[in-house]
Amino acid sequence: MKNLNTPLYFQVYKDIKYKIQNGQYKEGEKLPSERNLYSQYDVSRITIREALKLLEEEGYIRREHGRGSIVLGSQYNQMLDSLYSFKDEIEKNGDQPSTIMLSLKKIASTEHLQKKMGILPHQEVYELRRLRLANDKPLIYETSYLPVKFCEGLEKFDFNSHSLYNTLDKYYDIQIIRAYENLTARKLSESQAKYLETDINDTCMFIERFSYIEEGIFEYTETVAKAKDYKYTVKLIG
Repeated sequence: MKNLNTPLYFQVYKDIKYKIQNGQYKEGEKLPSERNLYSQYDVSRITIREALKLLEEEGYIRREHGRGSIVLGSQYNQMLDSLYSFKDEIEKNGDQPSTIMLSLKKIASTEHLQKKMGILPHQEVYELRRLRLANDKPLIYETSYLPVKFCEGLEKFDFNSHSLYNTLDKYYDIQIIRAYENLTARKLSESQAKYLETDINDTCMFIERFSYIEEGIFEYTETVAKAKDYKYTVKLIG
């Protein structure tokens, strides 16, 4: 396994992560002890501890005093400590992200959107619906709303292959400066279950995202994520 161009702890981290993701180490199980791991990988205890520290930071394991390292699962893990992109997070896992643009159209602002985005009844918004996939497996059903007045002509872009934020930056000089998210659990609708190729009775994570530019709220997004395949980790700093 040893590669002179890659730190040993990172090689160990990647191997253990792979075993978690493919089910060799199952959710709720304990990893082998540090003693067994450093014997197995023929590395120092410090190297094993660095690898375990990284696995814990990324939400793959939980280390408990007196019990060892507990596997938390093989879901895609999203850290809630900074702005992030779906593409980058999936690629971190060594997987292939892709997007299917389901629709993009102008709609009149509804009462729901007026409350969420602080816009007026007569204002038009773009409604962008996308299905986000990892290795061609549906993971997230996403609906974004953006005021037309800031990005007129958005419908000419193909968001199967273009990043929304890169497009806004390049063609409209719009940069998201901060965002807030609310997470709740709920049941899937029939159409959501169909797109996500899962059972209608399955639980999902419903995520509201409010993205800001200097002038205020620019984008409101409603995301439905398969709870069994995707998890969020909140980083708390004391």
